Amino acid sequence: MSPDVSQPPPDSPDPGPGSPPPAAPGVDDGHDLREARTLRPGSSVVVGVIAAVAGLALLASALLSDQRSWTLVSTVVLALVLLWLFVVRPSVVIHAEGVRLVNPMRVVDLTWPVITEVRSRWALELVAGGRRYTAWGVPADPGRPRYGRNLLTVGSNKVRGKGTTELPTKSKVEAQVVAAEVEERIAADRSRKDGRTPRIATQAWDPVSVGLLLAAAAFFVIGTFVV
Repeated sequence: MSPDVSQPPPDSPDPGPGSPPPAAPGVDDGHDLREARTLRPGSSVVVGVIAAVAGLALLASALLSDQRSWTLVSTVVLALVLLWLFVVRPSVVIHAEGVRLVNPMRVVDLTWPVITEVRSRWALELVAGGRRYTAWGVPADPGRPRYGRNLLTVGSNKVRGKGTTELPTKSKVEAQVVAAEVEERIAADRSRKDGRTPRIATQAWDPVSVGLLLAAAAFFVIGTFVV
């Protein structure tokens, strides 16, 4: 007699009647971040580190001064927060199921099936559900042709005025390079034809970034106009 394959393996715990059902694959915390890779220009990190060191030195000098200026202190704090939000924080996270755009105040999550257009103008742009989402952390190289096509209607990414396809090949983090990789991931996901990739398109405020900016702005107002 063949064994009953419907029974769980011996080493698998038997969930009780009140236990929650197991999570479906690819929906851990709403998004699957397996094989995640974070992309941001190296220049943003360099600028952020140099500016942070200079700002912290100025902040320490202002705090240790006999004639402490709270206007200067609050200004430096606000500048450091803005530096982190708009220079260091923005990035693009490419993972197994899609892409996450980490912008200064918001986070956008898109999975491969919902992306209908990939292009670059001033930065990487993704279109899903008729809405355009821009990645602040991946600017375009103005010296290269714009990258972009409608994934549902056009069969190749042609440079305007030419009948050839031009794909960026540099490893530098720029919109044209990332756009090419995103299109490859979308095509690979569609070729699977198993329908396992969830259709997710969300945009949400980041509470940490918003709270940090509000706190720094409040401190600036108090240090400048109250103290």
